[in-house]
Amino acid sequence: MSELRDELIAGIRANREKFESAGDRAEELRTLPHDAVGILRSLGLFWLKTPPELGGTPLPPLEFSDVIEELAYVDTSTAWAAMIGAGCNGLAGGWLPEEGARQIFGPGSDGTGADGLRPVAAGQLAPRGTGHPVRGGYLVSGRWGFSSGIVHADWVLGAFRLDGDGPASAEDGDTGISRMVVFLVPKAQAEVIDNWHVAGLQGTGSLDFSVDGTFVPAELTYDLGSPAVRGGDLFRLGMPAFVSNEVPPLAIGLARRALDDMTELATHTARFPSGPTVSERAVFHKELGRADTKIRAARAVHREAMGLAWEEAVSGKVPGEEVQLAVTTASIYTVETCTDVVSDLFRYGGGRVLALGNPMQRHLRNILAARQHLALSEEHYETAGRFILQSAKSRRA
Repeated sequence: MSELRDELIAGIRANREKFESAGDRAEELRTLPHDAVGILRSLGLFWLKTPPELGGTPLPPLEFSDVIEELAYVDTSTAWAAMIGAGCNGLAGGWLPEEGARQIFGPGSDGTGADGLRPVAAGQLAPRGTGHPVRGGYLVSGRWGFSSGIVHADWVLGAFRLDGDGPASAEDGDTGISRMVVFLVPKAQAEVIDNWHVAGLQGTGSLDFSVDGTFVPAELTYDLGSPAVRGGDLFRLGMPAFVSNEVPPLAIGLARRALDDMTELATHTARFPSGPTVSERAVFHKELGRADTKIRAARAVHREAMGLAWEEAVSGKVPGEEVQLAVTTASIYTVETCTDVVSDLFRYGGGRVLALGNPMQRHLRNILAARQHLALSEEHYETAGRFILQSAKSRRA
């Protein structure tokens, strides 16, 4: 394991009580408290996917997974903020043209801006807006949701389709997919909409933002799906592999914590007066053994796929369709397995785990919310299934 990875995990463990306290307050604030954001900044956790030439300290995918898993074990909201911040900064740093990247990450070689602080970006890649081409850039309008961490972000990131550019016709020999453009603007140029009132991941500050006819210079845009322009092996992973080591390790860390919390609760919980504690029941022993095995299996499946994608990137190749699909389906499987584990463990807590002060209810709400992430749609299984069928057909031909 790398020295940086070990330092970060040590830093997370040293700040465990502060992060756990921040997680409690984040539930009420609906976003991560400023002091927790400050610790994330001081540890450098927002820039683990930022190219080194822009002041980042990028980690290989599996080492990044180690860090996010450890942080999620401590507190899910904190881990989610670090994960999204790192991913969005990585998208800006790896894909924007040189002038745009330098504008965001500052004039200094260490990536700091005029205020001495490195930037944080928040947003999403769903094309929720339109862009009208004008001289030097685009006039962009739209509204983007689920912009986790936007309260403490400096820049917002979104994607748009060109004005009037709908999906092309397959009859014309086109792919049927319209061009999508990613853009960044200073948060001050966007309207942040305080609408994050949800049942899960409450503390992540995933508010909407909108822009209306805002001019975005071309250097602050890039075409989604284009190759990265800097950053080395990590950015050769391409999409979706570049972001597929984010939610899965978070789900693993969350599930591990839920298992430990339920194990502790079971030692002093009895379902019936004068009855055995849950920890004394054979059925719970079976549940613990199965839960631990499922978590380890899900972790292994995801890491195997990410490891294969990383091997290809390090060898100088962009992982192909088969590898990208393996990473995507492994990611879905990991999160859905962790969701099942937490849900099954929750049942053994009885009515007391319904209390808002009990950690198990938060674990369940958070994992159910994470499972809804767009990147984890079961439609990706369909794509993988079609690829398997096509490959089998080609072998028979």
